[in-house]
Amino acid sequence: MGTDKDFIEYLFLKLGKDVRFSTKAMFGEYCLYYDGKVVAFVCDNRLLIKPTKQSEHLKDICEMDEAYPGSKLYYLVSEDQLDDPQVFIETMKSIAAATPDKKPKKPKT
Repeated sequence: MGTDKDFIEYLFLKLGKDVRFSTKAMFGEYCLYYDGKVVAFVCDNRLLIKPTKQSEHLKDICEMDEAYPGSKLYYLVSEDQLDDPQVFIETMKSIAAATPDKKPKKPKT
């Protein structure tokens, strides 16, 4: 099915004006970044947050679902839950803070 650009715009409206969130189209779907670090995926117009130690508390409020058939499970944020997105915003910020920075690539010789 794929994710519509309208859903990405809707998602950014819900996430607020924090410019540290960004997306990148990948394989017909999107990665959601915070400070340049992958924190979630947007697949088939659904927000799927990475399962990490920082997102464990979501197990009580979110279902788990695959991003695509055969993928690992992610926390699925429903559109109703996006009406009050603060807990998800803070979770994604925590995931980014706990994710190590990319190591610089070695120059080619």
